[in-house]
Amino acid sequence: MPFSQKIRSLAVIAVLACIAITVATEIETVCCRQVITKEITVPITGFRVQRPQPPCVKAVIFYTSTGPVCSHWKEQWVLRKVTELRKLQSKVKKQT
Repeated sequence: MPFSQKIRSLAVIAVLACIAITVATEIETVCCRQVITKEITVPITGFRVQRPQPPCVKAVIFYTSTGPVCSHWKEQWVLRKVTELRKLQSKVKKQT
């Protein structure tokens, strides 16, 4: 594997490690009671799907550089972003 590919792989692994740490530390503290439909413009570092369990509503929680954002799970931009993040996670798993 060429040096540049190794560096790229290490960078992707580092990003995913940050995502995992962020999600692990915030996963229990966020309960979305409301959601937004507006697209997020700040960098997204991770996400999780929240199941409806009152008082929490069904949502996709994006972890961003400014904190967690509760987004409506049916929005097209949310579905695209989740697909994009899952592909990135899958790509990294294949490289390790």
